[in-house]
Amino acid sequence: MRQGSVETGFAPEASQEPFWFSADRRVSGDRRRAVSTDEGAPNALCGRALANWVDGERRARLIVTRDLDVMWMNEAARALRDDGEAFEVCDGRLAPRSPIIAGLVAAARPEEAGCAVVPGEGGRHWVAWAREVCAPPSALIGLTLQRARSEIRFQALIENHLLTPSEGRIIEMLLAGVETGRIAQALDISIETLRTHLKHAYQKLGVRSRGELFAEALSFVGP
Repeated sequence: MRQGSVETGFAPEASQEPFWFSADRRVSGDRRRAVSTDEGAPNALCGRALANWVDGERRARLIVTRDLDVMWMNEAARALRDDGEAFEVCDGRLAPRSPIIAGLVAAARPEEAGCAVVPGEGGRHWVAWAREVCAPPSALIGLTLQRARSEIRFQALIENHLLTPSEGRIIEMLLAGVETGRIAQALDISIETLRTHLKHAYQKLGVRSRGELFAEALSFVGP
């Protein structure tokens, strides 16, 4: 999944709202110089377009540090914060309802967006993506949250690819963010047996990694 980033490299003014809540984030690519204030300049126009595009997206998008300090969020994320169902922001720090989100942020890498299905309140579920969008030592993580259907059961995915009951259960648990060790414990099987099931399931699904598995499975998740 391609995920855009908004550069943040300046501090908020004390008299203003914290800068991660501001809708217009126009800074240059090197994060040191402000973009030209000429409204007609190409860089200024692109900066405004990018800010409007990301801020107006229906999915909640945030930029956070590895320690979950919130650097920026779009309008959908602010609404989600106010609702409090998926996360809160306490003293500028993300406080997710599920530890799965914190785990995704901690494991985020630049090569591909990590993804997991996150259980919410009232039987609702969320799909969460996390990807490193700024390299260390000042690593920043792009976090995206999207509400899924009321209950995610990838039965069509399982049936279409002729997965066995064991393979289907393992795939569903992976998509729910359960670690492989815990899957083996829950199903009372060895790690070797689990790996064999995973190998066969991946072959049937035509995927080679967990990232490709999520990309295949997300076609069954509604907006």
